[in-house]
Amino acid sequence: MRKRSSIFESTMPFLGGKRRLVDVIAPHFERETLADVFMGGGAVALEGKRMGMRVIANDIAYRSEIIGEALIENGQEKLTEEDVYALFLPTEHDGFIRSNYVPNVFIPEVAEFLDTAFANARKRTGTKRALLMLLLSRYVLSLRQYGSFQVGRKDNEMLMEGKVEELLEISSHSRGKKVLYSMAHPLALLLDLKDKINRGIFPNGQTNEAYRMDCFDFLEMLRNRGESVDTAYFDPPYFGTTVYSDHYRVLDEILAGRLGTEMDDRAFNEKGVLKSFERLFTLAEFIPRWVVSMGYNPAASSGIGGEELLRIVRKFRDADLLPVQHNWTISNIASKRGKKQDENVEYLIVTK
Repeated sequence: MRKRSSIFESTMPFLGGKRRLVDVIAPHFERETLADVFMGGGAVALEGKRMGMRVIANDIAYRSEIIGEALIENGQEKLTEEDVYALFLPTEHDGFIRSNYVPNVFIPEVAEFLDTAFANARKRTGTKRALLMLLLSRYVLSLRQYGSFQVGRKDNEMLMEGKVEELLEISSHSRGKKVLYSMAHPLALLLDLKDKINRGIFPNGQTNEAYRMDCFDFLEMLRNRGESVDTAYFDPPYFGTTVYSDHYRVLDEILAGRLGTEMDDRAFNEKGVLKSFERLFTLAEFIPRWVVSMGYNPAASSGIGGEELLRIVRKFRDADLLPVQHNWTISNIASKRGKKQDENVEYLIVTK
């Protein structure tokens, strides 16, 4: 069994990621086949793979599909220094990033590099292409404070005006680090990210799979093909929080190479969320063990409390509600709504 130490450095640091919670989630898995229905950043799927389980992972977003291809399905192929150097080779491109995201997201020098690098990455095929898209996605997120694309124009304008020292004087440590990343040549950071990604690549003796599907269609596919799954892990977007396709729209557009990418990822962030859970669990009845992650802020005006979701699960089978000790923030509640981070609650529901 591969040591966990640094494999999660390979995954995407997305909102709602479970890197720090796998220790309390994974012990509830039956040890044969895991269906990770909302893969997200890939930490739980990767932990299932590390445990020797056969992993079938899914997410509706391409940003997650590349994680599945690069880390879950792939057990051998790694990024090399030559792969990284090749991203810098002059090549024809349409200037999509420079045309659409300067200065709101990037300074011109970074945008020009990314246009070239993504064009070179798209020339590759199969697993290597997925690995390079993961590498460049990690690089893009490393330039964003807290992974947010909604801020940054002012910083970029100051950099473009040569006001570097003034900007660093008014910046917090985390903000200043992103400023310095933007100003630095990307090679050193890319080589570091290459090493981190490669740590998450290993065989586990299983044929693992990754899909990009609607969660309901994914479960229906598994059921219809008679797939033997021991555990289903559900980590849907938390009701009343940031919609991921809104938060990561810029990254999704860059990966797609076009504006206006859309995905139907709001079923668990709308008023009919409990009906969505009932539909989800109905489709998952063929799977013996369910593990459900959810977060909630009792002081907020929206969200799903543990007892409320437990009642839905118990319509199908007996289950336990397990509170988790974890500090986190839902949709910037602490800053936007005056709610304290320590009021947030994370919990698991595990079927018997």
